[in-house]
Amino acid sequence: MSHDLSNDAEQPGPAPLPAISAVNLRRVQRASLAIAFSTFLILVLWWARSAYTDLLWFDQLGYRSVFIKIFLLKLWLFVGGTIVSGSFLFLNLYLAYRFTRGQSTLNQPAGVIRLFTAMAIGSAALVVVIGAPVFAGAASGRWETFLVYFNKISFGILDPQFLLDATFYVATLRMLHFVQGWFMGLAITAIVTSLALYIALYSIRGLGLVVAPRMLKHMAGLGAFLMLTIAAGHILGIYELVLSDNGIVSGATYTDINARIPSLWLMIAIAVLAVVGFGASSFYGGLRLMAGSFSLWVLVVLLGGLAYPVLFQRFQVDPDEFARELPYIERNIEATRYGYQLDIVRQASFPASGWLDSQTIRDNRATLDNIRLWDVQPLQDAYNQLQFMELYYQFLNMDSDRYVVDGRLRQVLVSARELDPANLPADAQNWVNQTLQYTHGYGVSMSPATSFTPDEGRPDYFLQDIPIKGKLTVTRPELYYGESTVEFVIVGHGLPEVGPELDPQYYDGAGGVPLSSTFRRTAYAWQMGDINILLSDQLTEDSRIQYRRQIRQRVGAIAPFLELDSDPYPVVDEDGKLWWFQDAYTTTGRYPYSTQLAGRFNYIRNSVKVLVDAYNGSVDFYAVDPEDPLLQMYRNAFPDLFRDFDKMPSDLRNHMRYPVGIFSAQARMYLKYHVTDPQVFFNQAEQWDIPLETRFGKRGVRVTPSYLVLQNPGEVKEEFVLMLPFTPAGDKKNLVGWLVARNDLPHYGQLISYQVPSNPQVDGPSQVEARIENDQEISQQFTLWEGAGSQIIRGQLLVIPVADTIIYVEPLYLQSEVLAFPELKKVILADGSDVVMADTVDQGLAMLIGDLPVAAQDGDGDSVVPAVDFEQLDRVEDAFSGIGEALGELEEALDSLRETLGGR
Repeated sequence: MSHDLSNDAEQPGPAPLPAISAVNLRRVQRASLAIAFSTFLILVLWWARSAYTDLLWFDQLGYRSVFIKIFLLKLWLFVGGTIVSGSFLFLNLYLAYRFTRGQSTLNQPAGVIRLFTAMAIGSAALVVVIGAPVFAGAASGRWETFLVYFNKISFGILDPQFLLDATFYVATLRMLHFVQGWFMGLAITAIVTSLALYIALYSIRGLGLVVAPRMLKHMAGLGAFLMLTIAAGHILGIYELVLSDNGIVSGATYTDINARIPSLWLMIAIAVLAVVGFGASSFYGGLRLMAGSFSLWVLVVLLGGLAYPVLFQRFQVDPDEFARELPYIERNIEATRYGYQLDIVRQASFPASGWLDSQTIRDNRATLDNIRLWDVQPLQDAYNQLQFMELYYQFLNMDSDRYVVDGRLRQVLVSARELDPANLPADAQNWVNQTLQYTHGYGVSMSPATSFTPDEGRPDYFLQDIPIKGKLTVTRPELYYGESTVEFVIVGHGLPEVGPELDPQYYDGAGGVPLSSTFRRTAYAWQMGDINILLSDQLTEDSRIQYRRQIRQRVGAIAPFLELDSDPYPVVDEDGKLWWFQDAYTTTGRYPYSTQLAGRFNYIRNSVKVLVDAYNGSVDFYAVDPEDPLLQMYRNAFPDLFRDFDKMPSDLRNHMRYPVGIFSAQARMYLKYHVTDPQVFFNQAEQWDIPLETRFGKRGVRVTPSYLVLQNPGEVKEEFVLMLPFTPAGDKKNLVGWLVARNDLPHYGQLISYQVPSNPQVDGPSQVEARIENDQEISQQFTLWEGAGSQIIRGQLLVIPVADTIIYVEPLYLQSEVLAFPELKKVILADGSDVVMADTVDQGLAMLIGDLPVAAQDGDGDSVVPAVDFEQLDRVEDAFSGIGEALGELEEALDSLRETLGGR
């Protein structure tokens, strides 16, 4: 078939795009620059406003030096990161532009070519403008890593594999890993953006992608740099093995040492060889050498880094796993016990062989009188029905503590009456009310954990009502700082603040940042997103804005490097002033060979106690564990932040609690790491578990740690403790022991593990719960109550050691199905053989020891048991004892008389 070339030549080509004038191009460029500059200016002003308001806030609290140190470190990292990353990206994109300059072969007007070129260059510039701050922000966001590195001290403990101090892993290796990852990310970004620019510019020239010599050298250099960072990552990966969790235990195991480390050295060698290959490709081999070098590294990673360790584990380790892993199991046990302070747990045996009798009750009145009957949630619900007093108050949380009341140590539950303006009517929720007048909570309510009103089942009180009355004195009841989520308020203005007091209230404390100038008001109006701060005529030069009023938020803003316990709690000091205690932890997940808890940390210390003034908002940090290496690093960085523990007021020291957060972590690890014998550990024959119970209408609820006042076995007086029982892992539910943390000085922080015998076995919480549900009389009572429109709430089952026996106590609440208003009605007690339900603990104890019959029921289905006075029972027992002795003497006299008469 013939083909007419002349016809082809006459075919019209594609229509050229309209010409773009140089004037229009300049307009586009100027508009782009204006937008970019405006965006940059807004970002700078936003950052400056935040820095300025933070400086005012820190300065008001007396922590200007803390703010400046963190600010300068962040700024140094940001500026340095911007310069390094920006220069690196700019240099590579500039080289890509220079290496692609030339005459276009496209049949398009010059203006169009210039526009497309300008768009490609603008996109590259945008990569630099955006990418550099992103990389700089990543560096600035890791300021704590550099802070720890610059202030590191020795742990004084060498890891058993590489004989390096633990500080190397906690501080140095952590920093090196970030630097390596940062440069690797920068290399990848430069490679991708440079290739994209090459493709764009070559396409504009109409040449497609031509691998020119200069482009080849450029990409070879970037490839060599990338492989260098990868080689560095492999080197660091060798040391990371002591933190891994690939094996039977955390840390480097037999496979890690004998398979992964050799594989990593091979990958390092191949990565370095790839660096050489990329460099040589500029002169010989070209793309094929580059691709071959990279492919060889990928192949070694897949075979040596992934496949080989798996095969080694399967065929070399698994057939004789314990013998292979023995030294590494020992390392893990030792490191984990140190990381969670389990190495200081004192172990003790508890015989659990005795029987409850009246003498045991007499000798342990201090423990039995302090059995906690009120659970946190039911009492909080009761407070919010009985003690809120005003619509705008709310009890947000309930906390356990202890006070000496009437000369006796008493466990109490205490809650702050905090501000909750959301409860106000809708028409009262305006800016003036919510910001200027409804500004603070009022006082606390406090109840003994052990008693309730007999008729109504309501709490007794040590502190109650407004004005506050009770066993303790509260001289400064206003709560401007607490657990309320109110974002900010302003005090010190012309309007009186709303409160329960009859006289107008005006804040006269030092809390809050002064709004002493229009500039400050403008800054805070922007900070809070509230223009009323600037426009309101009610504010004066004496006005103060209080924000970050929530305790955890306030403490966390000052010391973001500390991990905070979830439960701050209020304390009334001996002068009647209100404080908040906040526990803080130093943690790291980089302690070698220690097992991580839920991927969060493998080293934890409750090294810091924080006190926050509820009225003025002052924040004081106290170092309670000065030997903690992490705390010492932070003290080196911030010498003005932490105070010595002996500077804490003595009356507040008496209210320190061992926090549930660290205790729960230690208890969870102790389930497995109470075992120190490697063979037993490997077999997991002695692993424990946290028991389940029925609580608040839910079955299978995990038992939580409980604060109790009791006399620890072997001690001479009662004390405030934190306690958690244990059962065996698996299907066995008998009690094996419990862990106790002591709270009172001078024994604060001591941990004791009490273990009960396995023969005879002692019932665990789940078994006792089953006995309660299987008891016919208790079950019938439950059925009667549930049929009367009430909801039964079973409280926490408490394990109480008394002398050499164990009793279980579970409070029972009744609550209407339509209102969250629980009433404490009954107490269930159990020992090794019996389960009883009574009106009081004393009645239940009497029923257990047989001094009273099982509770009868009245016409309403309620149990009726007479009140028990154990002192009176003691007197009765003494009297009967005397009568018995007299009868014995009389019988002996009659026998003597019979013998005499018979002899005659």
